Amino acid sequence: MQGSSVEIAQAQHKNELVHQLLEQAHETEFKQLDSNQVGKAIDYILQNSHLGFIFIYTENHHIFGQILMTKEYNVYSGLTCWFQSVYVKKDHRQKGIFKQMHKEFLKYAAKEKAGTKLYVELENKNAIKVYEKLGMVRTEETIFEDDFVFHPVKIINLGQDSVTRTTNNKKEIEDLIKKGKSVLGNDLTQQLHIEYCLNNNKNSFVITENQTDYLIGLYFLEFSDWRNGIILWFYDFISSTYNNGMISIMLSSMLNSIKQKQIKFNPEVKGIRILVNRSKGQRLEQLLEVVGLKESHYYIYYQKSD
Repeated sequence: MQGSSVEIAQAQHKNELVHQLLEQAHETEFKQLDSNQVGKAIDYILQNSHLGFIFIYTENHHIFGQILMTKEYNVYSGLTCWFQSVYVKKDHRQKGIFKQMHKEFLKYAAKEKAGTKLYVELENKNAIKVYEKLGMVRTEETIFEDDFVFHPVKIINLGQDSVTRTTNNKKEIEDLIKKGKSVLGNDLTQQLHIEYCLNNNKNSFVITENQTDYLIGLYFLEFSDWRNGIILWFYDFISSTYNNGMISIMLSSMLNSIKQKQIKFNPEVKGIRILVNRSKGQRLEQLLEVVGLKESHYYIYYQKSD
């Protein structure tokens, strides 16, 4: 389209970005966001590109679409780029705007040798059709969550004899992983991107331990523009024990310690999500249900970048 471009958002775009996010939240999930908090969130993401950045589609300097890109640093797979807050103004839909933003998003991911993912509301049939038409494939993954802002959950406290902490000590992590086993059954003898995650995420590991056992949570960060804070996404847990009861106790302690701010994160944690692959996650699903977490209402889609 004449006079159109896809570019990275800058400070001068803030007001329109906030307006569109308010529209998006109301349209897709019937949520009324606090414009002041959304404004602060936009300021933060614009100033902290290590967490991600915002693609915008413009015509003659007017913004008609946006995508927030966040980055998953994963010890198994390296980097994945996530589509967040995908929005095109109503009067400019069906004109290929998302397709153009999607194309630029894939270019960035390919340059970084990263895959791409997004999550979408189960009921958002129109968006799902668009994603599938562009070649995105629904995964076997599901999400269990505690959204502190919109859908808080009471995590059951199963015991008080565990201590939770974060660490950025590479050697400690390597030593503990060697002695533990993945709750999801992932191969821990493969080459793991531990240093890569620490370099980009600083604290990618949280440990809960008692006198005899420990549980390591592997996570990445999503900065949430709706919540003005971060969501911790756990994608695996490594345990020193196969005892489900003991793992449940340590899992309960870990999640409660994070929610009650006994561990400090910056920005503030506004939610916890746990990514479970249904093909090998039945055990973890059962453990999460024991501590009070429920399955969310999202599908997850994936696409390789060339």
